[in-house]
Amino acid sequence: MNKLELSKQDVERLSHDLSVENKALTAQKISAYYDGKDLSERGRKLAEDIFRIMVEDVQIKVREVLSESLKNCKSIPRDIVLKLINDQDSVAVPFIKYYANLTDEDLITILEARNINKQKAVASRKDLSVEITQYIADKCSEEIVGVLISNENADLKEKTFDTIINKYKDSELIKKKLVYRSELPTSVIEKIVTSLSEDLQKRLIITHNLPNDIATDIVEQVKEKTTLKISEEYSTDKQIEELVHQLYTSNHLTPSLVVRSICMGDLKFFEYALVYLSNTPLLEVRKILFNLQVDFMIRNLLRKAFIPKSMFPAVFSALNVLKDIRFGCQKSDRNSFMHKVIERILSRSIDSEELSEDDVNYLISKIS
Repeated sequence: MNKLELSKQDVERLSHDLSVENKALTAQKISAYYDGKDLSERGRKLAEDIFRIMVEDVQIKVREVLSESLKNCKSIPRDIVLKLINDQDSVAVPFIKYYANLTDEDLITILEARNINKQKAVASRKDLSVEITQYIADKCSEEIVGVLISNENADLKEKTFDTIINKYKDSELIKKKLVYRSELPTSVIEKIVTSLSEDLQKRLIITHNLPNDIATDIVEQVKEKTTLKISEEYSTDKQIEELVHQLYTSNHLTPSLVVRSICMGDLKFFEYALVYLSNTPLLEVRKILFNLQVDFMIRNLLRKAFIPKSMFPAVFSALNVLKDIRFGCQKSDRNSFMHKVIERILSRSIDSEELSEDDVNYLISKIS
C-alpha cells in the first residue's frame, strides 16, 4: 500500500478516540498527506470526507488545527473552503490570509461582511489583484487601508495610491504607513511630502531613494522651520537682526525662508531680511510694506531682494492678513495666521489668472 494512502485504521482510530488531541493530530497528518503527488483518488476522497467531519467539529481547537493545516494546500473542495472562511475568526483568519485559491469574489464577499479581523486577513494576502486593492481603498476603513499599505506583497497601482491619498489626506496613520512602505512611487512622494510632519519627512529621506530636488526641498524646509522657531524666541530687534545678519553672511537667507517668515507672521524677520537682501534702510522697508495701495513699490522691493515673482502672491496675502489683524485689534497665533494666509492665496488663485495650480501648491508648501 502506498505510504501516502489513508487507511481504514486512520478512520477507525479517529472514530474510537474522540479526544481533541487525537483529532487535531489526525487533522495535521491527513492534511500533510493530502497534497502529496502520490495520493490515490480513493485516499483523496477519504481525506476530504474526514475534513468535512472536522469542519463541523464542536471543538474549536480541532477546527483551528484543520485551518492551519489546510491553509497552504493547493486545492480543497469548495464546500470545505466556505466552511472555513465563514467560521469564527481564530479558524477563518489564517485560512483567509494564506489559502491561495480564494477568488476575487470570495474576497469581496469577506470584505463586505465587515468583520475587521477577516478584512485585515484579506488586506494582508499575497498577490492581491488590482480590483481587490482598489476595492479596499474605496470601501474599507482607514485601519484596513493601513494594513494594505503595510503589505509589501501588494502591488498598489498609482490610481489606488491616489484614492488613498485623497480619501485620507488628513490621516497621520495613513501618512506614516505610506512613508514606512519600502517602495513608494515618486509621484506619490511628491503628493504627500508637503503634508508630512518633520519626523516623517526625515524618515522619508532615510527610507526612500528620493530624487535630489525633493530630498533637498525637504531638508531646506526642516532647516527653515527650525530657523523661524529660533526667531520666534527672540524678542528684540537687535536679536533678530543679528540672526538675519548671520544667515545672510552664510548664504542661508533664502527666498523661501524669507517668504515663509512673513507667511508665519514673523514681520520683524521679514523686514530685516529685505533690508539685507535689497540693501534698503529699515524705515524705508517698513514704509513701503504697509502702503499696500501702491503695490508696485512692494514689487520693486521684492525684486531688489531677489524674491521670485511666483512668491509675490504669498507675500501680498500675508501682508493683507497682517493689516487686518493690526487694524482690527485682533491677536492671532501662528497656526491661525498661516491658515488665513493660505485662504487668501487660494481665493487669489480663483480670482486671478496670475496663479496656476502648481504655483498655489508650491506657495502652500512654503507656508505649511
